[in-house]
Amino acid sequence: MQNIKRLHKMGLSVLTGLFYSLLPLVLLIGTIFRFSIISIIYGFLLLALPWLGPLTESSIRVRYRLFIFIILLVSSLILIAQIIFQSVLLAKKPYGHILIDCSETVKVLRLFGLERLDNSDAIRILRLIFPDIIIFTVSIICLYTIRRILISAQNNQPPTTEASTPTRNSHTITSSKQRLQTKWPRLLSILKYIRLLIQFILVGFAAIIYPSILNSVYFLFFLTIATLWACSIKFGKKYMIFRSLLLLYAGVHLFLYYLYQFGFFQEIFPQNTVWTNITGFTALVTSNCSTNEPHLQHHLPWSDYTNPAAVLLLYFYFAFETSLPGDYPSSSPDIQERRVPTTATTTTMAGEIVDGGHSDELPPSRGPQRYRLSHTWTIERTDDQTWQGKIVHLIISALRVLQKQSYLLSLIAMLAWSITYHSLLTLVFLLWACFIWMLPRSRLWCLRLSPFFTFYGTALLILQYLCGFKISFQQLHFGRNESSIQQIGIIISDFQSTFTDLLAKTFYLMFFWLTLRQFVSVIRNPKTTEEQQTERGRLSSDSSTRSYSRRLGHWIVDLLTKYWIFLSCGMLLLMSLQQTVVGYRIISFAFWRRTIAIFHLVVIIYSMLVLIVIYIYQFQTVYNWLRIDEV
Repeated sequence: MQNIKRLHKMGLSVLTGLFYSLLPLVLLIGTIFRFSIISIIYGFLLLALPWLGPLTESSIRVRYRLFIFIILLVSSLILIAQIIFQSVLLAKKPYGHILIDCSETVKVLRLFGLERLDNSDAIRILRLIFPDIIIFTVSIICLYTIRRILISAQNNQPPTTEASTPTRNSHTITSSKQRLQTKWPRLLSILKYIRLLIQFILVGFAAIIYPSILNSVYFLFFLTIATLWACSIKFGKKYMIFRSLLLLYAGVHLFLYYLYQFGFFQEIFPQNTVWTNITGFTALVTSNCSTNEPHLQHHLPWSDYTNPAAVLLLYFYFAFETSLPGDYPSSSPDIQERRVPTTATTTTMAGEIVDGGHSDELPPSRGPQRYRLSHTWTIERTDDQTWQGKIVHLIISALRVLQKQSYLLSLIAMLAWSITYHSLLTLVFLLWACFIWMLPRSRLWCLRLSPFFTFYGTALLILQYLCGFKISFQQLHFGRNESSIQQIGIIISDFQSTFTDLLAKTFYLMFFWLTLRQFVSVIRNPKTTEEQQTERGRLSSDSSTRSYSRRLGHWIVDLLTKYWIFLSCGMLLLMSLQQTVVGYRIISFAFWRRTIAIFHLVVIIYSMLVLIVIYIYQFQTVYNWLRIDEV
């Protein structure tokens, strides 16, 4: 912080905009608008940019200045070579007659970005020459800005002795961090979890945007992290190691994908073959020796164009997170409560909601403290009127409700999965959900069965990922026709994007992971969980008179308890009278008056049986076998 303060704010803002916005943009332009060895060099410089670390005086003086020197040297050499090449062509009249199309000399020169400019429009000239000019200009601007900032920082540095400078700098940095963490302890802690969530989303997006062998590495990483989180297994430093390995893999993936856009690579590995399709190599542009302009493929699905952008975004964000100093929490938050010696509710870095009260559970040496700077952030109760307290309290309350009711969300996700994707494999989810709904203690049974339906849902997601490979049904040589295979649940994409299907199934599976995490938490601390629920209920009843939202919730529950029977009667009446009267809609209301509990149970079982029968009847095989419409 002390080094940053010595820099001029205006110069630092300009340099930040140059390095984080303008320079990556111009390097990207120099990479994607033409395909040559020069563009490969620009691509390597683009991938190396996020590894330079944060902007400090030492990094600007050494790393960033050296990086700009390299860019300036490369762009200047390219411009000099381009000037010499065009001068030679102009000197030997007529222009370009010494270069014969499709000759080896022309191919080699094109590989280095040197091409004839006769019979070229303005767009082609800008595409071939303008990127080098703009990169050269931006590098000069960056170098000039760095020089001015370093000179200004050196002139503004106060004269101090060598012995006192480290102590003063250390004290200033420490006090600045303490002020920052004291003022924003809650938001800083939440931002760390948001950063982890963004990493998780980016990996999942890069995995499902284009199912292939190369992208399957992201898919396996995504499933592994989600499963470990669901099993409450701490990540620790191993996550950092695997994230770094995935980052290196993403860089290699981008390099191979870029190389495949060259014509000679497409000649070695022809496009639209089974091997290139399932591997993940897509020719976005094609070229040949007779044409000067590369041809952009327009018939490809949108996911083919988005795939390299998703991997590049993943690479940049992972590189940014890896280069940043700071610790990550060992696992995602659990919404729990326990007592510590504070006067307000606090949330630990592991995500625990800590209720203030007794001070005899901590060593006396630590004593009561308002903020634990490196481990906790404070969450005021409902009397905290600051916008920070309200936002954090709302987020934690929503997470608590979501975690507590995760079994309901899992059951709804099972029904939605089975209805959205009708097949024999998803029929299991429908039967599972109906069976759990019928049990007396459905929450307990849903938690107990969560490992099984989570594993089954993961298997279906993997099957959908494999079916999303760019391959046709005829190339797989199944023993049965396509209609029979689709009824089972194996739907081959036939070169169409399966991103929507994978996204929906991943969304359903997310609730299974949440329920499994709740089950693991109950298994590890059964007594603690019961005590927490009892204490939470007592605190809720004590503070209900002070909270308008809780009083409103109690009033709605009481109202529904009294008058829900009228809604049930209305639904039964609508079901029995809508459209034509059929056998399964006729219900005995007299029997319902005498035995309401048994009647409700019978109606529920009967409705579920009707739902299952209708679901099974939708299969073409069952329909052809019954032939009810012909009877």
